[in-house]
Amino acid sequence: MYQVDASGRMRMRTVAILGTGDAGSAMAQRLLELEFTVRAWNRTESRARPLEGDGALVFATAAEAVRAAEVVLITVFDTDAVLDVLDQIAPALAPNTVVLQSATVGSAINEVIEAAMRLGVTIVDAPFLGNPGPARRGELTFMVAGAAEHKLAAAPVLEALASNVVDVADHPGGASLLKLTCNAWLFGTNVMAAQAAALAESFGLDPALFIDAVTGTNIDSPYLHYKAAQLAGKSDEVFSPIRAAVKDLGHIRAAANAAGVPDLLLATLQRIYDRAVDAGLSDRDLAAVRGVLAR
Repeated sequence: MYQVDASGRMRMRTVAILGTGDAGSAMAQRLLELEFTVRAWNRTESRARPLEGDGALVFATAAEAVRAAEVVLITVFDTDAVLDVLDQIAPALAPNTVVLQSATVGSAINEVIEAAMRLGVTIVDAPFLGNPGPARRGELTFMVAGAAEHKLAAAPVLEALASNVVDVADHPGGASLLKLTCNAWLFGTNVMAAQAAALAESFGLDPALFIDAVTGTNIDSPYLHYKAAQLAGKSDEVFSPIRAAVKDLGHIRAAANAAGVPDLLLATLQRIYDRAVDAGLSDRDLAAVRGVLAR
């Protein structure tokens, strides 16, 4: 199941990807490009079938997909989907298979850990930062929490997909909470960037002037340049949809409340993103919240 490359390192050959949405498909393409064998499954099978053209093996069930895989990568949408997938794959996993749980589940990671222990599934808590573009280029950031030997076993996959791997802890759990911390920063930064762009526009100015003005100063941000076209209303490209922010903010607020952290700001952010959903912007990029912050 492994090959030895020219440097003498063991090289992993087979990865199962469960959940082939935009990010999952991009990761599959990246792994295929690096000559991994990719076994893919998606709840809606038609979403996975295009990967066959790239060389992936597509299966009708998650259990079939994980057979013969050294590492399984779960990239489904929410906690219920993760738990369902674990139930499906547990009987089919080889004894040494490591499951990277990469869905954003927040503090529900404890429920996932308990289910994995009950089912005898070896998991590494491994959420990531980044969208399909970085995934396709192998430039994601993974946050990993799990036993050292399990992280080592998954290292070839993580190295293929990520330019940065943050080692959080030697037991699962902390990585999913760190993802919430990062997303709180993202959603807050996004709202303030959108608000500034909306203000500029309402003052009769080109929103791009706002970005020009802060470029190179202490308040500059790579995010502004990354989302410049969306913030200026010149692109409808979706890097991350508003509906995902609404889901994740629910996790963030629940975790904050459990930790005794006031959620005054988080509640305000949730109202803004909820209002964007009510305005029909659910599937638009995060930057589209400017539509509910403008005149």
